[in-house]
Amino acid sequence: MKVLFQGAGAIGIAGAALFTDDHEVAVVSRAAGPHRRASFPRRVSVFDPTHSRKVGVGDGSCREGRGRAGGSSEGEIGGAEGGRASTGNGWSVTRVAATRRVVITDWAAAAAHGRWDLIVLTTRPDDLDAEVVSAIRDISPAFIATTSQVERDLERAQAVFPGSRAVIFGPAFLSERLDPGAPAEVVHAEGSRAGEADGGVLTTGGLDGVVGRRAEPGREVTFWAPAGAPRFFLAGPSTVVRALVSRLGRLVLPVPMEVVILPPTVFIPFVAELSVREGSWAALKSHLDRPAKAASEAVRTRLGVQVPVFGSAAYFVLEAVERIVPIDVTSYAGRHFNRHVGQTRDMLAGWAETADSAHALRELVAALDALDD
Repeated sequence: MKVLFQGAGAIGIAGAALFTDDHEVAVVSRAAGPHRRASFPRRVSVFDPTHSRKVGVGDGSCREGRGRAGGSSEGEIGGAEGGRASTGNGWSVTRVAATRRVVITDWAAAAAHGRWDLIVLTTRPDDLDAEVVSAIRDISPAFIATTSQVERDLERAQAVFPGSRAVIFGPAFLSERLDPGAPAEVVHAEGSRAGEADGGVLTTGGLDGVVGRRAEPGREVTFWAPAGAPRFFLAGPSTVVRALVSRLGRLVLPVPMEVVILPPTVFIPFVAELSVREGSWAALKSHLDRPAKAASEAVRTRLGVQVPVFGSAAYFVLEAVERIVPIDVTSYAGRHFNRHVGQTRDMLAGWAETADSAHALRELVAALDALDD
């Protein structure tokens, strides 16, 4: 398939990197300008419990390494090998397990490249600029996927793009774009499978073949995708889901709509509390009662039945996440979700509006609103 990811944020760039082995992929951004540019998202994935070198997470240093031409068991092309970093829980991980070259272009160039089969929206449908909406309608893809899990955003996407068939893509990976000025690791990649990589072709093509190239400031993306797992959970009308599964294969996992919609009702209240606590993971772990009550209210809103969520259980889940995920999630979560406070608030407010009793949800909404005062 020919796939466009709308928006050069972390989800769009990481998603393009994960799709590029099997499909013709590009990221499109209004800020790209008339000239293509590249991003080099770095995948963090390799556990090494025996490695003794302790380097702080986010360390900007790296060591020279030769790109691997073969790839991993998942079909990834080996890219840059970076320094290893401690996650703080006894494990070490390679900071760069694989590096991809992802092309970022603008809407005019994307349209000139011909028909695209699928456009993945990383911006909520109602938040798209009029120019972007017009550009997508002109391209008229067969499928539109929204990564937003806000209540009724699937219906909004279908209404905005009536000529395309809409679905939800629930990301099954973690991704983050580092802020400008954050330490960036140099990309060391040798060889290129795509001989046309710099010859005007719009799409991605494996390794870049450029040694020592640095990602553009503010476009440094890291991501973690569980080995062997799908890249997106796919939900929507059954005929549309079947059509996409037949084309995307292992990259997506078809699930009932509840599987995409219900998990946020449990974890988004905790995300909100994390934002209220100024991104402090430790503070969140000591203030779990309110988000637990809010999660119970949100689940009841969606299911129509009382399902208790306990703060003590949430504490053990957070502890497990710290040990399982091979990134410093205690730091990542605060940075990542602080960028999406507006969406978090909209989700809480949507559940609160439809709930008979939602005291904790409304209290969390008010606490988030107070952050802007």
